[in-house]
Amino acid sequence: MTENSTLPYKCTMSEATLEKAKREVNEDPGTRQQKLNELRDLFKTRPDINFRLDDAFLLRFLRNKKFDVDRAFKMLIHYYKVRKDFPDMFDNYVPSSVKKIFELNTQMVCPGTDKEGRVILVGKIGDWDPEKYALMDGIKAQLLLLETLLADEEVQVHGMVFVADYAGLNKKHMKFMSPMVMKKMNDVYMNAMPIRFKAMHYVRQPELFSTLFALFKPLLTEKMKKRLNFHGDEYGTLHEHVPSALLPTELGGQLPGYDNSVWMEKVLAAEEEFVYNNQFGFLKSDDILGKEGSSVDPTTGLTGTFKKLDVI
Repeated sequence: MTENSTLPYKCTMSEATLEKAKREVNEDPGTRQQKLNELRDLFKTRPDINFRLDDAFLLRFLRNKKFDVDRAFKMLIHYYKVRKDFPDMFDNYVPSSVKKIFELNTQMVCPGTDKEGRVILVGKIGDWDPEKYALMDGIKAQLLLLETLLADEEVQVHGMVFVADYAGLNKKHMKFMSPMVMKKMNDVYMNAMPIRFKAMHYVRQPELFSTLFALFKPLLTEKMKKRLNFHGDEYGTLHEHVPSALLPTELGGQLPGYDNSVWMEKVLAAEEEFVYNNQFGFLKSDDILGKEGSSVDPTTGLTGTFKKLDVI
C-alpha cells in the first residue's frame, strides 16, 4: 500500500463469520459501503487530522463499534490522539525497532482458535528483565502484534482472548508499573485499539499480583471486569475456556513450549505497512500555518477562523 486511497474492498470473511458479524456487530453487506462513506464524510470536520481512507482499515473501527458511525469516528480520533500523546509507545512505531523484544519469546499467538473462533494470545512476564528491556518497548511490541492480527477480518469479528502468565512477577517488575503507566496502557488498549476483548485469564499469579491488580482494577469497565478469570496454578479451570491443545506445556498444554517464531516473522514482515500507517494522524502546526480558514478544537471540531494555529 503506497497511497492514501479508497482501495476496493474485498470481503475475506467466511460465511459463518459473516453471519456472526451480522448478529454481533450489526454488519450488513448491503449498507457496509454507505457506513464507510458516512464515516469518511465526518473526516471533513477534522482538518487537523490526516485520516487513512481505505475501507479495510476503517472497517476495524466500524466493527468494533457495531457500525455506529459516530462512535467509530470518536475511536479513530482517539487512535490518532494516543499516538500523538504517548511518544514513548509510538515513536519509531515499526517492528524492527523492537525486534529484540520479540526475540525474548515472552508472548505468543496460539496456533488455531477456540470453539468461538477467537484467537488466543499468551504472555509471560517472568522472562522480562525490566532493567535490560524497557517496559514501553514491551508494550510497543505487543501493540504491533495486535495491529498485525487486526488486519485479519476474522479476528476483527471473533475477537481475542488473553492468557497472562504471571509466574516470576517480582518487585523489580513492580518498580516500573506505576499507576500512570497502567492508566496509559488501559487508555490505549481499551479506548484506542479496535480490539474485541472477549476474555482475560490470569494464571500462576504470585502473592505480589494482588498489588499490581489493585492499580489496574479501578480503570476497568464493569463489562470488562466480568470477563476476567483467575486460575492460579489450576490449569483445569483454564482449559475449560482455552483448549489445552492450544497451550504450551508450562500451562498444562499439549504444545512443546512457548514459541512466537511464526508470528514474530509475520510482524517483522509487516514493516512497510506500519511505515505507511505512521504517516497518518494529527497534522503538525507547520503543516497548516498560514492557511486561513476554520480553526479546530481538538476535542469537538470546528470553532472559528484563524491565521495561526498550534494543533499539537
